[in-house]
Amino acid sequence: MTTPYFYPAAELGMTQSVFELRTSPITIGRHPSNFIPLLLDSISRFHARLEKRGTAWLLTDLQSSNGTFLNGERVTSPRTIVEGDVITLGRSDFTFSFLTPVERRALLDSPHAAPPRPHQHTSSVSLVGDDEQAAAVILSTRIQGEATPISMRGPEGQAPDLDALQQANERLLALYRLTEVIRDAPTVETMFQDVLDLVFESLPADRGVILTLDNMDDSLQARQVKFRNPGKQPDMGISRTIVQRVVDERVAILSRNTRMDSRFNSSESLMISDIRSAMCVPLVSKVRLMGVLFVDTREVEHAFNEDDLAFLSSVGNDLAVTLEMQMLQQANLHRERLAGIGQTIAGMAHNIKNILQLAKGGIELMDIALTRKNLDEIESYWPVVRRGIDRMQALTQEMLAYSRQTLPKLVEAAVNDVVRDTVALFHAEDSENEVKLNVELANDLPTRYIDPDGLQKALLNMLSNSVDAFDGREGNITISTSLEGHNVAVRVKDDGKGISRQKLAKIFQPFFTTKGSRGTGLGLSMTRRYIEDMGGSISVDSTEGEGTTFTIQLAPPSVLLQRETESPPADDPRTSV
Repeated sequence: MTTPYFYPAAELGMTQSVFELRTSPITIGRHPSNFIPLLLDSISRFHARLEKRGTAWLLTDLQSSNGTFLNGERVTSPRTIVEGDVITLGRSDFTFSFLTPVERRALLDSPHAAPPRPHQHTSSVSLVGDDEQAAAVILSTRIQGEATPISMRGPEGQAPDLDALQQANERLLALYRLTEVIRDAPTVETMFQDVLDLVFESLPADRGVILTLDNMDDSLQARQVKFRNPGKQPDMGISRTIVQRVVDERVAILSRNTRMDSRFNSSESLMISDIRSAMCVPLVSKVRLMGVLFVDTREVEHAFNEDDLAFLSSVGNDLAVTLEMQMLQQANLHRERLAGIGQTIAGMAHNIKNILQLAKGGIELMDIALTRKNLDEIESYWPVVRRGIDRMQALTQEMLAYSRQTLPKLVEAAVNDVVRDTVALFHAEDSENEVKLNVELANDLPTRYIDPDGLQKALLNMLSNSVDAFDGREGNITISTSLEGHNVAVRVKDDGKGISRQKLAKIFQPFFTTKGSRGTGLGLSMTRRYIEDMGGSISVDSTEGEGTTFTIQLAPPSVLLQRETESPPADDPRTSV
């Protein structure tokens, strides 16, 4: 299949009329580090990713502010794209095609050319200023870390309103469901979508949007938009005045259309169009502002009230707490990465120092032998120097592999085939050891999207460690595969000397080794890297004096694709050296 192309719409007025997709994966966004940088206001810094899987191409949204759409449908999980598909990024349309520019022009100029694939233009969110209609703030509640309680009583001296009690009960149940929604959402984008769905179930809102503060410039970015009536929607304009007041004063605001409020002059109109009522609440956790949650309605009979504002404030409060927790987790992860870099550099320096001392000692002995012109001594000392050079070369190669920054290219493959190839290669390289290798492969295993080369390197590392565990004695190693639930499991089990509990907790740490001068301490760190890069996991179980078992779990493609949507390439969790 030929190389595909990415054609921007002619009306965009871009200097580059076509992008050739000659590599994979390809990121698209406003940041200049993207393969396709687009300096357009509606495009996020890292907006979307195109990736080749086998013979197919996949489109993934990278939690963009204004969304990614395939033929008018919002992309919430990786989608396969084919010839002629229209991809909308923000407010900009692009066409995916395997036709070269010359072929495409000839086709478009042909009188028999097929009409363009129909699609919907998507809505974007912007803050707008004045309009001839004005709206008045009829209620503002200051947020102090706790939302206003939902009222379940009627006016003083009157019996409770049964309809109000029922509504309040339903909203309390909705808040309980909110906890589950936030907890179970696999991505932030999904969480925002589910939160807006819950809000629309509980409030008579026609439009809703969640905006979060950009950490780079403190600007508000739309993260999720919802309309009660789906279909073609115009760009969503919301009041700059009301949003700015919510941000500045940390207050929850309820407003309705009126020309009677003197607090806002004609240049401070709060709403546009025919909006009858709107609410906006800050997403505040303790004292930190995370963004705002905005909803509005056009129906007079559905105008919002104080209880509606209390409910929306509770939703905003819970959402803000979750967002802050995620930010703290990201900060902790960043600190762990920096600590990992320091640990890696320290370990590397320690290993290089030891190797250089070994080589330096051999060189000094050779200098003495050269002075004496004693060929026998030179021949006896040269292996010491050669051993140091070989270890330096091995350490350098492993460091380069350990610090690699590119994601592997995953292909659909049979795990058993990789295991058979690994066993054959292992027998060829380690034919002199006294260890017996047993192979037990399950039948009818499903295929997995894996990096065959990375999986083979991981298995060879584990087999080599198992052989070393026997210290030259006879023993047994069993490599097996099985289907456990939805996961394909690969195990490497030996009956060697085992690993102590103290050492077991450190074996995946860089530069930790139980082999003394024989190892670099990077083998198992690299093994875990190979497995996690393909969306899998690895664990170890060992009993001193009885043996060790390494277990690899490879998830099905649907779980793997879900994980890939959780973070943009800029936040790839690799430790660089």
